[in-house]
Amino acid sequence: MKALAFFCCFIFIYCAASAQQSIIDSLQKKLKEHTQQDTITLNNLVDLAFYYKDINPKKGMEVANEAILLAEKIKDEKRLATAYNYTGVNYTAQGNDSTALIFFDKSLTIRKQFNDQKGIASTLHNIGMSYFNLSDYGKALDYQKEAFEILKSLNNKTGMAITLNSIGVVYLFLSDYPKALDNYFDALQIYEQSHDEKNKAIAFINIGLVYKHLGNYKKSLEYQMKALDISKKMDDLYNVQNELGNLGETYDDIGNRKKALSYFQQAMSINEKLANNRGIASNLINTGIVYNGMGNYDSAIFFLNSAFRLYRQLNDKYGMSNALSYISNSYLKAPENVLSENGIRPVSRYAKAIELQQQGLQMAHEIGSLSTESDGWQNLSDIYIDQKDFTKALEAYKKHIAIRDSILGNEKKNEITRLVMQYDFDKKEAASKAEADKKQMIANAEIKRQVLVKNLITAGAAMLIIASILIFIFYKRKRDAEELRKEAEYKAEVADTEMKALRAQMNPHFIFNSLNSIGDYISRHDVKTANYYLGKFAKMMRMILENSEHTQVSLADDLKALELYMQLEALRLNGQFDYEIKVDDQIDQENTMVPPLILQPFVENSIWHGIAQNEGMGKILIEIKKEDEMINCMVEDNGIGRLANKETRNEKKSLGMKITRSRIEMMNKIKKTKGSVELFDIARGTRVEVKLPLALNF
Repeated sequence: MKALAFFCCFIFIYCAASAQQSIIDSLQKKLKEHTQQDTITLNNLVDLAFYYKDINPKKGMEVANEAILLAEKIKDEKRLATAYNYTGVNYTAQGNDSTALIFFDKSLTIRKQFNDQKGIASTLHNIGMSYFNLSDYGKALDYQKEAFEILKSLNNKTGMAITLNSIGVVYLFLSDYPKALDNYFDALQIYEQSHDEKNKAIAFINIGLVYKHLGNYKKSLEYQMKALDISKKMDDLYNVQNELGNLGETYDDIGNRKKALSYFQQAMSINEKLANNRGIASNLINTGIVYNGMGNYDSAIFFLNSAFRLYRQLNDKYGMSNALSYISNSYLKAPENVLSENGIRPVSRYAKAIELQQQGLQMAHEIGSLSTESDGWQNLSDIYIDQKDFTKALEAYKKHIAIRDSILGNEKKNEITRLVMQYDFDKKEAASKAEADKKQMIANAEIKRQVLVKNLITAGAAMLIIASILIFIFYKRKRDAEELRKEAEYKAEVADTEMKALRAQMNPHFIFNSLNSIGDYISRHDVKTANYYLGKFAKMMRMILENSEHTQVSLADDLKALELYMQLEALRLNGQFDYEIKVDDQIDQENTMVPPLILQPFVENSIWHGIAQNEGMGKILIEIKKEDEMINCMVEDNGIGRLANKETRNEKKSLGMKITRSRIEMMNKIKKTKGSVELFDIARGTRVEVKLPLALNF
């Protein structure tokens, strides 16, 4: 597994970022001008310790220590707590989280005595990040969630956003992408509302990382480059080095190793300047991984060993475990002369590789990283096979299989979750774009109206003698501007209606019922049916997302999506109903265009409010006929009928029908047609007729 690069916020920032060096220079000047040992000097020292954390954390520790001594001397407990907190922050910036926790604990004790809720939340957050760096993810989440609840009670939006981002980092590390993405989007919304560019860049980084884990490298690079541009403009070195490291990993994933090395070298240069040992260790191991993949084992061993030594100083067991695994791999593959140059006798190649792999396994087991532990046992099995020690190879492989099987169910669920999460994410982006387009259209119409009014007033002042003509022109142009504004609002209303239709097309109950069905097949070891259901489900979700980008799709494509939906519902309901689709021979299905999934809400109503309550076998008939210049799309079922179901009808049914009527009304206004929706009670069941104008794609 490749080492994971990420950004951790170690302290809440409650004001806009500016050029930090200029702030430091200003504070140093104040300290020289004001030499008394009083509260003013103490405030300057505390602020200076804070700003040094991003530029020179070693100097920041020295200044924070001065602040501690002065606070104790003048007995200022509140500022003493802040000084302890900033001392911990500077230790964390250097990768010494164990020592940082000592100072955070001192700060927390004092702040609790004063019931300083804002300060308590800040310290709790920092403690959580230190535990994260020490690979104790359970404690990290506990402290960060506690900090978030306090900030929420204070309605501290900035602090909430930073904490949400940090919680998302932990979930990303644990491969829980939906929870990670939820936290990142919530944080991004707050940053955009407050115009916080610094932290908006952090959100972009993390959203890019989610896309990277989903294999969408193009989208990942797009978000990472946005973040890098912001951080470079702000001269934010901590963010810049992190973004460079992430870009290096992404380019390595897509096979551009030369570019990956270039980004890692740039990040290393910045981290050395910042004395950021954790960042240096990340750059070292990732550089070693690239060289290992290139077959340059001498360089790989050098960088990986350097990374291991630094991770050991930081007491980062996850980093040590990864480094040992890759060092073991390099020892196995390296030529004999490279081994000798690195102090390894070629005859000891296997013994050394096994020793390192076992050490890495032990660390992975201690921190609870099942995937890393499973990979380690598989690597050991491969080594034993090379040695022809098949007994040990089999034992190691069995342990690999046992751990892999214990997480197999989760891997299946993660595969399904990624599909749903991708759908939800694309839907959020589409909703955001629709809202932005709406505002832009209304704004443009208003600007045009204002320009017209201004021009008319100027002309009126210069041409009073032809006032009657100008009044006529004013009236006409004002009317035109009003029509433009109404047209813009109407187009925005169309966009809103289409978004509502997209949300209504897939009932959340259907999605989660489908996922539960897949999980049920997996639990009953019916893998064949589970894979069949999952394939149908993924294909339908993909078709819906693709069709939702267009206001019109071919009748053939729309019927395919509808048929997939009925197949899934029939499978989930154990064949409780059958269906039939009839299309008039006069209709060219490939070139006849219809709004996407216009019939789906009515089919859903037929299944749930008609057939599902039937005692016998259900039947749904979909029939498409041409009538003059219209097509009549009919949905007929043999369910219990509307009258019998009157008391059990829910709001979802009426909502789907309402949205469909709105879509057809919009279409009628735009195309000057007479589309309609009509419901009929038949002898056994219900029939719906949706009449649409015949539209051909020629």
